[in-house]
Amino acid sequence: MEIEECAQIDAGQWDAAVAASDDAWLFHTAAWLEMTASVWPLENRYFAARQNGRIVGGFPLQADRPTRWLRPRSAYSTKMGCSGPFVTRDLTGKGRRRVLQALNDAVLQWARSGRIESLCCWLPPLAAANLGNLRGVNPLALLGWEDVSTHTRIVDLSRPESELWSDLSEDARYNIRKAESAGYRVERAQWPQMLDEYYRVHVETYRRTGVPPHPRAYFQGIAERIAAGGHAVLWVCLDRQGGPVAFHNCGRFAGGAVYWTGCSRSEHLEQGVNYLLVWHALRGAKADGVQAYDIGEVFPGAAGGKLHGLSVFKSKFGGQLYRLYRGELRFPVPWLSRAARRVLRVPGAIVRRVAGMIRRKEAEPGEP
Repeated sequence: MEIEECAQIDAGQWDAAVAASDDAWLFHTAAWLEMTASVWPLENRYFAARQNGRIVGGFPLQADRPTRWLRPRSAYSTKMGCSGPFVTRDLTGKGRRRVLQALNDAVLQWARSGRIESLCCWLPPLAAANLGNLRGVNPLALLGWEDVSTHTRIVDLSRPESELWSDLSEDARYNIRKAESAGYRVERAQWPQMLDEYYRVHVETYRRTGVPPHPRAYFQGIAERIAAGGHAVLWVCLDRQGGPVAFHNCGRFAGGAVYWTGCSRSEHLEQGVNYLLVWHALRGAKADGVQAYDIGEVFPGAAGGKLHGLSVFKSKFGGQLYRLYRGELRFPVPWLSRAARRVLRVPGAIVRRVAGMIRRKEAEPGEP
């Protein structure tokens, strides 16, 4: 076995290994990694374990692009979504453990030699290996990572729709009926046709909640590259006049679906449109043969604020709590890098003040 490290890799070979692994999910695919690295300032690094030329395991990483000389960087696997190390399902026991350890060792060696200050990794809850991890042991902890796991809520869609409805909270059922009575309806939409409208509502939603909106190119990438492969399904809520007022975007891969992104216009929030969207997304996924729906990360211990509100909302659609396995690694920063970082972090105001003084000096009349 040999470990290959590269900035680009044959997408067909990589995705074939992803499809053959119970550890991997949508955010491991080459299309996702390449798309997100083109939207944000990220560098992709592919670590591939090969046996007889075939990829039998991998560990994708995305690192912040260096912006200043000697400044340490952070790396993720991946920055947008859950991925982490994976091994093809034909390797078990000692063979599997050997591949995972070799991939992990290669990643650590790369991080130490590349001025990486921190590594963050979270594993996909919908990957078969994690769904079936009934003991709740973080696989990253076995490789020496610090366990910083949280929770997510997953709905089992293999049950009858009547059971899914009864598992909804009373408040959720009330809001669904309220939205329907007010004339709202939900339809499956085509991403490319709805891209502009979706982004307008996305910007409105994020500004309302005090969060910077994502770049438009991110959703364009989902519409053009991810939805084209059937891995992004968009649901739109329409008012009585047929105007779009809210959206629910779900990712799909290998029999699982995730509540990916969503947005809604402010004046329709109190009409239950978000509840109606989630319910139709669950029903639609079940009708398409999806077995598990990840409603998203929750924080049972949050006493208030946005995290508490999100956790309460997501709990209203039933499902069970699962561990969202996360791991972190931090590396000592050489004294030179720390010193350089202090020097380079000169406040922008000082730089602008000095530049202004120079411009004013140059604009003054010359001596007679």
